[in-house]
Amino acid sequence: MTPLQTPDDTHRHAIFGMTGTGKTVFGLWCLSHRSYDRMPWIIIDFKRDPVIRRLPQLDEVRIDQTPPKHRGLYVVRPSPADADDGLVTQFLYQVWRREGLENSSRQGTGIFIDEGYMIKPQDRALRAVLTQGRSKRIPVIALSQRPSWISPFILSESEFKSVFFLQHKSDIDRVGEWLPARDQNGWSVDPYTLPQHHSYWYGVPNREFVRLAPCPDEEEVIDRFDTRRVRRYWL
Repeated sequence: MTPLQTPDDTHRHAIFGMTGTGKTVFGLWCLSHRSYDRMPWIIIDFKRDPVIRRLPQLDEVRIDQTPPKHRGLYVVRPSPADADDGLVTQFLYQVWRREGLENSSRQGTGIFIDEGYMIKPQDRALRAVLTQGRSKRIPVIALSQRPSWISPFILSESEFKSVFFLQHKSDIDRVGEWLPARDQNGWSVDPYTLPQHHSYWYGVPNREFVRLAPCPDEEEVIDRFDTRRVRRYWL
């Protein structure tokens, strides 16, 4: 079987699933394959996720600081009040202004969002990042347990979509609008019946739509980050 196309540094990847379905570990597994050895990747961790806390060489920045510009992994842990007060919006706008350029040594900034519905659906900075992220080289990985509550641009602009178990009909209907009715094996698509830690994968560029078995477990994901530590003074 031909390997699936995976996202590059211009792509957006949306990941949906209820709490406990494995979406955060899967999202971090995807992040572990991204190029944080060449550009900064910032994790926006609303949930204070314990798996994210275990990532090695993860530098913390405040939501009111300037986003880091050197390669490596960073985390910012905003509160709901920070989102309400516009600090998250300002932070995203700063990332948007620091665009990367194609065919240039000037890199963009990657963004990993966990949990996506904490940013208001009408947030203009998030919209700018999502709609212009390809040209500005701002790749995004956005996770959410309630796809019916998120910005519509997370769905419309994501070239890659992953869906784990969903229970609420509004969430199933929302993601169903953006997935084919059947996968490449001819199986009907139903996020309500997915086994634990299994997911659907839809790569829009090549129209690849398959069901995936569970990704490696948490320990293996952490080990992969550990083997890819970044020496930030090599710039």
